[in-house]
Amino acid sequence: MELSDVKYSQYLQILQEEHLPAMGCTEPIAMAYAAAKARQTLGEMPAGLILS
Repeated sequence: MELSDVKYSQYLQILQEEHLPAMGCTEPIAMAYAAAKARQTLGEMPAGLILS
């Protein structure tokens, strides 16, 4: 998936809208798992992803 793909922009927008700071002990693990599954799905390390 290229950074210029529409789906990439949509995924990024969803992550930015839905991402909340972790408040417990399971949330960081869930985020790590989601990131690992995203990398597995993409087949490579995502580049240029910055959540702020």
